[in-house]
Amino acid sequence: MSYKLIILDRAQEEIDEAYDYYSKISSGVLRSFDEHLEKVYQSLEANPFYEIRYEKLRALPFKSFPFVVFFKVDERSKTVYIYSVFHTSQNPEKYP
Repeated sequence: MSYKLIILDRAQEEIDEAYDYYSKISSGVLRSFDEHLEKVYQSLEANPFYEIRYEKLRALPFKSFPFVVFFKVDERSKTVYIYSVFHTSQNPEKYP
């Protein structure tokens, strides 16, 4: 059974910022970012049990972009809550 994804407000804002940034670079880079984000979503829907980084927050890095997705898994409801799509070049004090 696949997991349902819920993207929380902070994560959506970070995704929107990334889309804005990459759209200014080129449509090809934006498309590539979108494809990587979709692969992350598919991975989380299939099997969200990645490394726990902070308390109960798990992390899944992008393969070709400097981002890490931070999330929690609710096994009872089969739901993944995405808290942050963190740009790794940012100040680490901003970690979720």
